Amino acid sequence: MSKRQLKASWFCFVVWFAFALPLANAAEDTFDFNTIVVDGELYLWNRISDILDLARGGLAGGPGLGAEVAVTEYVQLGAYACYERGVTFPHFVIPFWLVDYYERNEPIFISHEGRYATAVFGPWRTETKIDVSMLNRHFPRNKWDVRAQLSAAVLHAYVAVSPTEFWDLLAGVVGGDPSGDDERLDYVATRYPADQFGRGVCNILFGVFEIPVNMLRVTASEGDLPGMSKGLGLGVWRFLCREVVGVVEFVTFPFGWQPIIEPEYIFPVNQNATWRVYKPSFHKQY
Repeated sequence: MSKRQLKASWFCFVVWFAFALPLANAAEDTFDFNTIVVDGELYLWNRISDILDLARGGLAGGPGLGAEVAVTEYVQLGAYACYERGVTFPHFVIPFWLVDYYERNEPIFISHEGRYATAVFGPWRTETKIDVSMLNRHFPRNKWDVRAQLSAAVLHAYVAVSPTEFWDLLAGVVGGDPSGDDERLDYVATRYPADQFGRGVCNILFGVFEIPVNMLRVTASEGDLPGMSKGLGLGVWRFLCREVVGVVEFVTFPFGWQPIIEPEYIFPVNQNATWRVYKPSFHKQY
């Protein structure tokens, strides 16, 4: 190498050390790809959640007859009398009913029981409360909802669409959250995305081994017949759990959750580990 090439090499090294390295480190500190992916997944989930919040429904049973429709509480028409016992559920996508329970610790169903007769026209309503001791006497009547209720003999049905949730959905598209119900990134949580990715892949590929493993385990502890019956059923159930959880963990691996299934792998070091399924949660460090 000539002296000119040597000087040029040293000059490049000094420039890199003095300017490029600090800039690269600064970019690494400010550009967190994992956080960006998590924020993107949370954005998509929050928009799906906003769509689910648009409509809710309910079912009840008991003697009754009549109907009611309402476009906000200012435009209503109907009359009915009934004795009903029923529940209101959050929306119409049944598998996602658990979301409110897990994320917000809210009950899935809101129950009510009431004996009453009511008639409504426009903004005016008259209602005879036959049993005044009952607090939740009917399906929810929110001020701005568009809703309908039908009482037919022994079955009562209710559906409501919330315009306020529609505005929350539109605002959410541009990052707003008027209802304050969006899930946000928890900066206290310590995430292990590589661990979650590995668990997801292993559960998808090797979850089927839960069937022979449980058949052999039950056979060894309880005998051949329980192994072929109880062991088979237990193995199929745990296999299905691992497959579903594996897909969930694979798709959402940037979140870096704690293991949802314990033991987290199909062949644990501790063969006597108790088999459990948990809700998704983060590793917390305070």
